[in-house]
Formats: sequence, C-alpha cells, structure tokens
Amino acid sequence: MVAIGSGIATQITSLAESTYGVAPTYTGQRSYEIKSETLELKKTTVQGQGLHGGGLYDRARRRVLTNYEATGGLVMDLPTRQMAYWIQHMLGSYSYVLTTPTQVGSSGIYRSVNWPGSLLGHSFSLQKGVPDISGNVDPFTYVGCKISDWELKCSVGAIAELTLNIDARNELAGTGNTDPLNGSVPGLASFGLPTSGLGSGVFHFREATIFTGGTPTVTSNVVALSGEAATTNVKDIDIKHSVKLDSQRIFLGAGGFKAEQIENGFRSITGTMTVEWLSSEAMYNAFAADTTTSLQLTFTGPTVSTSNYLLDIIIPNIKLDGESPKVPGPAVVTQSVSFTGLDDEATTQIQIVYQSEDSVV
Repeated sequence: MVAIGSGIATQITSLAESTYGVAPTYTGQRSYEIKSETLELKKTTVQGQGLHGGGLYDRARRRVLTNYEATGGLVMDLPTRQMAYWIQHMLGSYSYVLTTPTQVGSSGIYRSVNWPGSLLGHSFSLQKGVPDISGNVDPFTYVGCKISDWELKCSVGAIAELTLNIDARNELAGTGNTDPLNGSVPGLASFGLPTSGLGSGVFHFREATIFTGGTPTVTSNVVALSGEAATTNVKDIDIKHSVKLDSQRIFLGAGGFKAEQIENGFRSITGTMTVEWLSSEAMYNAFAADTTTSLQLTFTGPTVSTSNYLLDIIIPNIKLDGESPKVPGPAVVTQSVSFTGLDDEATTQIQIVYQSEDSVV
C-alpha cells in the first residue's frame, strides 16, 4: 500500500465470527470501498461524589469506568461484488434454502436468494484501517457486530448508495481494553478488492427499474410478481430496514462488555419515492384507500456470458403512507410516496436476489 497520510488510505475488511465477540484470524477476508464511516468506541464512566472537608472539585480516584460498547456506520456506493455477505447480515438469511450462491447455467454468474431469518448466533467482525499523517495505517477491529439497520438509496444521475449501521460489542485498538474474549489486538489485515471477471463495480440509477402493483406468488422458494407494471417518472427511491436489538445485555462478572445482542422488538421496512404527478395518481388512489400493493426495485448490471449482475428487492406487501400532491409554484408537480412493508403471512416480508461472479458468500 502506498503511504499517503490521509483518509484516502482507509481500508475496510470483514469476516464472520465463529464465536460471538471473538475476533477471527484475518485471512481471506472481504474488502470494501467506502465513502465514509462513523465507527467508534463508547465508554461509560461514573463520577463518584463525596463531601470531603471543603474540597471544591470532583476527585480523579472516584471516577470509575463501568462498561464499553461500539457503534457506527458505513456509507458506500452499492457494490456489484461481495454483497451476498452483507445481505445475509442485513436480513439474517443464513439458513435460507437458496442463500448459497448457485451458478446460473454455465454463465459464470452465481445467484443467491435471501429471505429474513434469525440473527441469533450470528455475528461478524469488522476492521477499519485508520491512516495517520506519517503514512502508517492503524487497525481498529470491531467484534460482536450486528447490523441494526440498513438503507439503500438511488436517485437520478447518481450511483446507488448503501448505508449499514452497526452495533458492536467492542473496539480493539491500541493496547486494548482488557476484553476477556480477546487477549490481543489484531494486526492490520491485508486489503484487496475483487479483480477476477469484471472486477469490483457499482450499481447505478440507469440500471434501476421500479415495479408496483403485482401479485406475489412463491415458486420453488422464490417470490415473483405477476401483473406488475414499471413505475415511470420516478425521481428517487429510498428503502430502509430496521432491527430492534437489546444492546445493553451487560452483566456482573463480564468485565463491562455486552453479551450477544438479541432482537427485542418487531422489525420494520419503510421507504419513500418521489414521483411526478400523473404517474403517481394510481399511487394516490392506493394511498387514499389504504390498498395493499407490492414493490420491486431491480438493478440490472453488466452481462457475463448468458446472465448478468443483478440486485433485486421485492417487498410483496406494502401500504402507502404518501401524501396529497401540492403545487409549490411553476415547477412540475411531484408527489412524495412513502410506504411501509408488512407481513402478508403468505410469502415473505422482503426478498433480495443477488447475482454476481462471486461463487461464495
């Protein structure tokens, strides 16, 4: 790596954990290009107070450190490679019957289908390399990670953007902080992006199509829509998936570190679209009557042999929370269409199909 001395030299790598909170050996890890990150250690301290013969200030020896945790997010252009790994952690699709990438014919493109599942017993470790001004890159490793929410956005003229918000047990850096599950601080992992095939690209707005109004059916464990129609004149779309985690499972005798986060509330799927009025009149009618409909967002990427890169999100059951159109002035009238994904008890709450040249998760 070239010594640079600024954020340009930042690196992000990640691996699944075999044991919650224990940093794996960083070999064969996945590397990702990011736009920004906010991962940080958070410590809780308590200042003891006591009247002490006219003393006017709190005393240093009465301040105690009680517990640690780490949180933060990654913002990245939506990558065409190594996304199967993130999708599993985004939905908990580890055990779904089609989550293992399977080659599409003999094309060299591999396909995985992901439905939501439990996050329990699954976590990952993530390492960021922070460049100092001398050109060194210092490793900060986050253990016991789970994705608390994610957001995918795409708008006209832009590359699609993915944000991952992460809740972690601890940050391992510097000389460490006596984490009982990790006796040492991991060194800097090697960094390397996919170079095989088409390499590492990004999904963008010209590859995106939005469909609404279809009837969902399940065939061979895959949801498809029938009777759907491409939604025209869409300016942007934003989809967000949130998981409620009990992130305060900190107990006596555990050194001030949290046990595995457990889901303690219902998940939510929400989103918004901005649509020019006319193409959105049908959406207004569905909004006013609270009619159930479906939504599909498809990114169709480059072709390899007889197949293509793909990221396809289907939310089979949505309700529109939208708004009435408003005329702010002489500009073209648009409508903001917000929606909520719900459980139809027949298919799935959300499905993500991913295709790339990656043969493994």
